Amino acid sequence: MAGIALAGAAAVLRQTVGVLGDQVLKEGSRLSRLREDIVWIECEMRHIQAYLEDAEAKQGGSRRVANLVIDIRDLACDVEDIMQKYFPRIASHRGKKFLSCLKSATCIICYGYDARNFAVEIEGIKRRVENINRVRQTYGINESSGSGGRDMWDERRSFPHIDEPNVVGFEEHIKDLVAKMLNKELQCRVISIIGMAGLGKTTLAKKVFKSAQHNFGRSAWIYVSQQPNIRELLLDIARQVGLEKEKEKGEEKEKWEKNIEVNLFKFLSKHRYVIVLDDMWHIETWNAIKNAIPTNTKNGSRIILTTRNNYVGTHVGGRSSLHELQPLNEENSRKLFFRMVMVEASDPPQLENIGEQILKRCGGVPLAIVLAAGLLLLRERSENEWKGILEGMGQDQDQCSEIFRLSYKDLPTNLKSCFLYFGLFPEDHEISAFKLVNLWAAEGFIQGSGVREVEDVGDDYLNHLIARNLIQVVRRRFDGKVRICRIHDILHDLCIREAKEINFFNIQNDVITCNRGTGVRRVTTHGSNFEDYISLNYRTPRIRAMLCFSGDLSNVRRKMFKNFLRDFEFLRVLSVKCDYYYYRGRLPNEVGNLRNLYYLGLGFKNSIEIPHTISNLKGLLTFDVRDCCGVILPDVFWTMKQLRHILLPPPSCVPLFCGINLDRVFYRTEISLPNLQTLYGLQEKVSGDFSFLHKLVNLRRLGVHSSERIIEILSDPTLVLTKLEKLLLSNIRGETLRTCNLSRYHNLLSLKLRHFRHMAELPQHDKLPPNLTKLTLSCDCLVKDPMETLKKLPKLKILKLYSKSYLGSKMVCPGAPGCNFPQLEVSEIQFLEELLIVEEGGMRRLEELIVEEGGMPQLKELGIFGVSGDYPTTTVFGQVRSACPTFEDGDVGDVGDKNLCSWRC
Repeated sequence: MAGIALAGAAAVLRQTVGVLGDQVLKEGSRLSRLREDIVWIECEMRHIQAYLEDAEAKQGGSRRVANLVIDIRDLACDVEDIMQKYFPRIASHRGKKFLSCLKSATCIICYGYDARNFAVEIEGIKRRVENINRVRQTYGINESSGSGGRDMWDERRSFPHIDEPNVVGFEEHIKDLVAKMLNKELQCRVISIIGMAGLGKTTLAKKVFKSAQHNFGRSAWIYVSQQPNIRELLLDIARQVGLEKEKEKGEEKEKWEKNIEVNLFKFLSKHRYVIVLDDMWHIETWNAIKNAIPTNTKNGSRIILTTRNNYVGTHVGGRSSLHELQPLNEENSRKLFFRMVMVEASDPPQLENIGEQILKRCGGVPLAIVLAAGLLLLRERSENEWKGILEGMGQDQDQCSEIFRLSYKDLPTNLKSCFLYFGLFPEDHEISAFKLVNLWAAEGFIQGSGVREVEDVGDDYLNHLIARNLIQVVRRRFDGKVRICRIHDILHDLCIREAKEINFFNIQNDVITCNRGTGVRRVTTHGSNFEDYISLNYRTPRIRAMLCFSGDLSNVRRKMFKNFLRDFEFLRVLSVKCDYYYYRGRLPNEVGNLRNLYYLGLGFKNSIEIPHTISNLKGLLTFDVRDCCGVILPDVFWTMKQLRHILLPPPSCVPLFCGINLDRVFYRTEISLPNLQTLYGLQEKVSGDFSFLHKLVNLRRLGVHSSERIIEILSDPTLVLTKLEKLLLSNIRGETLRTCNLSRYHNLLSLKLRHFRHMAELPQHDKLPPNLTKLTLSCDCLVKDPMETLKKLPKLKILKLYSKSYLGSKMVCPGAPGCNFPQLEVSEIQFLEELLIVEEGGMRRLEELIVEEGGMPQLKELGIFGVSGDYPTTTVFGQVRSACPTFEDGDVGDVGDKNLCSWRC
């Protein structure tokens, strides 16, 4: 239980200590007592943080430790509140000239009032710290109490001779892996079975091990565990492979065991062996034993590794060794479930339907399915009994939950809060990685490191969670980074349970019944709950984050919403998406009271107007209103220097609002956004230009809806945007693109051009970004075959041609060796109406798509969308298949109501 609360406590302490360290220097110089208080509490917080990290490392299970940790967490949260409440006020007084301030009676009174109240709060903190230290000393819990050494996995140690029953859906996996085991010519000597908890990695390894074991002279099955004893692990291998029997007579046991690494290496080098290392958690474990296990032998020896952590598998055997398990599909899930829980004719008619609902909750995870079926087998076969299981799924899967919980406990402290944050999103929600990382940054979970930006560190954190198979990737970006991710339902439930126990966040309905409402830190609402939350006027003054994923504010009175905003002094994240219109479209001025806000995301069906008081939000990092129908921004918005990400609605959604054309009121001449990294949805005003881009030296992503003027400015050699990685240009007026020179943008990897008419041909390849990786065209323009230019782009991997991008009748991918599309992997052609042959059931104009031999040597995927099933695709794609050795045979299939011809490797 202690470990559950440790993550939140350590995260808050880390943030608090960071704030304190900065403020000691900035604020502690004038009043010595104030400085002493700050230094004292910083020192005490560091001691407590060290204690928490030690307790976490030992994974203690003592209830006293758990209660103490909860007390420490509450203390840390209160300290954080005090810092955020008083430091900005004191700083505002000290920011004025000291003598001028002394002349003002009001200033003196306000400053003295804040400083005195701060001192009183600190005295209360001191008393609580002293009490915590007294409890630690009284009960002797200076270190983590409890067993600490054993965990739930010790109780489920796996042994190869105990077969796993009810194996479903593994036939192809077993066939593939056994073939790899027996192929002596195969260079990959390690097989790493990876996947999230409960998928059956150990079960699969057992099947493969038993099927192939007789082909190896020596074999061993080793359960590694989370905290292995390396010496015992090596001795176990030695015993199983028979090394211990060959120990020289008279040789002392102590001496033999001391040389176990050398002896084991020499012994295994002489034999063809298979060793299974089941449930390896850490790279360090392999590093500690690798000198005892030869991996460069050419006699067909194999190592089978099971792990939840991709990094471990890659480290041991390289990427080619990875064999990833996925949840069972619907057919195999049903087969496994109903093989154990057979519904008979004499059963109540609703049992099968309830069983289906229970099965759906298991999400294709074999362990969850088996455990759920086991629960049903222990119950009477009645509708009420089975409904009880369905309603209590989260509480009754204790064994399964403990397995998943162990993955959470093993996370580094700085990742625990990031993982729990997934529970704030609705179940089965597809989560934008960009939004997720910015939410983490707003909460203070991630910090920049040296020259690395905070967003890059956030990407690393997400990749760590993915590598541990806690998070699933839905879609990746062109550069391999995660675009969309999701969390499995079972792990989502785990997040909610863990978060509730340590008061990390609450779902809206829980807030109403929470006995510590004033201590609620984060709230998430789904459906109409957000309207109810505001209407109830339920007080949660210490809240840090409010996330609403759908709702209706049309019936919420303006006064209610004002009061709602006025109460949130410590709010850092406000993300609201409503399915209906927001009242009159203007945010109240009270939004300016959210002085600690770092993330503001709004999504309304109507246009919104942002008040000038938004300039009070001195810490705001992300402003995301791309899901609104339109936006009106005050001039002061463009001087908020701390902003890092601005995302505005696309112009196709921007209407006239209150008689004002929105692009008339977007900008002022003085624009100061030196930290800006993302600027999307920007629209050029009629009489203006984009000369302010010269000031955005840190810009990495730019999306502009503009005229041709933006191209001229971007082509200006004096413009320095050296960090630009992604550029979207959309010409809302359909003007002609005449000049373009983007050759100076060496970091620009993705370029998208939309709605530029009559461009006739692409700029020459030496005018395009030299490292361009992805190019998307939807330009209504090209007359000349673009392949002649595109083939010369050395880094191009993804090419997408959308509606009417090319008006010609013939596309040729020349096959001159060594220079044409050397890196192209994905080519997509979508609804090119002007290319379609005017024959019934065929492509109207396209006569040839020729790919000569060697024309696209790395092509992995080619798709043509909007093709009739009668089109002779075998002729066109046959050339592609013969010219591109990376292709495999494909077929014609449906995508919605559209046909798709595609080949994949």
